[in-house]
Amino acid sequence: MAMATALMAATTTLHVRPVCWKILGYSIASLLLITIFVGFYCDPHSSRCRQGNAWSYDRWGLYVCRTEYCESSCPPDALIKAPVDALSNVTFVIVGILIAVFGIEDYRYFNSKNVDDGKNHEAQDYTSDSPPNLLVGGTGALALIPVFLGSLCLVYAGVGSFVFHGGMTEFGLTLDMGSVWTLVTIIIPYLFFNHLHFVKLNYKYGPHMIILLTGSGMTYSFYFPFTSVYHSLGDATLVIPIGAALNFALLVSYYFTGMCLVKIRKLTDGFLLITAVAFMGIAYHFQDDLKYCISPTSAFQGHAVWHSCMAIGVGFFYLFLRQERRIQGGGGMTWKERTGSGSGGERELMNLDDVGVVNKV
Repeated sequence: MAMATALMAATTTLHVRPVCWKILGYSIASLLLITIFVGFYCDPHSSRCRQGNAWSYDRWGLYVCRTEYCESSCPPDALIKAPVDALSNVTFVIVGILIAVFGIEDYRYFNSKNVDDGKNHEAQDYTSDSPPNLLVGGTGALALIPVFLGSLCLVYAGVGSFVFHGGMTEFGLTLDMGSVWTLVTIIIPYLFFNHLHFVKLNYKYGPHMIILLTGSGMTYSFYFPFTSVYHSLGDATLVIPIGAALNFALLVSYYFTGMCLVKIRKLTDGFLLITAVAFMGIAYHFQDDLKYCISPTSAFQGHAVWHSCMAIGVGFFYLFLRQERRIQGGGGMTWKERTGSGSGGERELMNLDDVGVVNKV
């Protein structure tokens, strides 16, 4: 119990109600049980789970058994041609549910009269003016827009990839590549628009403008893979690294150069970012699963590891972003100064709040 409390404190989730933890736990358990059952029952080499018209050519396009994946026996009459690769996408759905639960709880808590409950807990340093989820912009109702977009992105990634590996169809491949692009790029608008200091400094309207701009950009990331511009860039597998590179460049600018008005709660919260990068690194390592192919019918598939580790990495990256704390007038501060680990210790910044009172941050 103490370990669980410490974990919740470390990830600023002490305000998440027990009933929501139960909902999250039951949802994960149910999804995993359903996934295991479907995986055993819908063996593509059995007579069960025939495809019928589920993957008809008129609706889904040409069927091709993709030999670039280890799980490539894919009998043409099977409903789920590559069950391990397809069903491993449940991890994306689980992370999507987690984002939705945490985001809704953040909104509920910071718009309730109980916002100061537990404020004396040493790890609970968030307040109504400094919520733990700046990813969704704070406490206003508009904050729920990026919550649902972020959650939808993860669910979309899981469903799109499931459709592709389940049916091995032409349109399924489009959905899969589109969902991966969306997964890679959906955070870019958040990182980019939070550089607009002249907007953020408007105390009354600034946060709402940032939320609307971020939400619009996140929405476009769903649409972009279906535009002619996306396809004119060439092989979709080359487009994904472009999005990843933009993420990296903006993240460095966002946190390490002092160009953005945020800080991390404490320097040790960086372990969440390190963990996210580690899982994504493992995912990238197994993306080409032919290197680790045991057999097409094996329960271990490298590409399934890619799905699971990428989803887990995104989940840790989300938790890392939830450790943000807003600082005013922090432009130019280094990473160490903003986390309080610099040689000068706490740095005094002269800022004006909404009533023009000078504060020390």
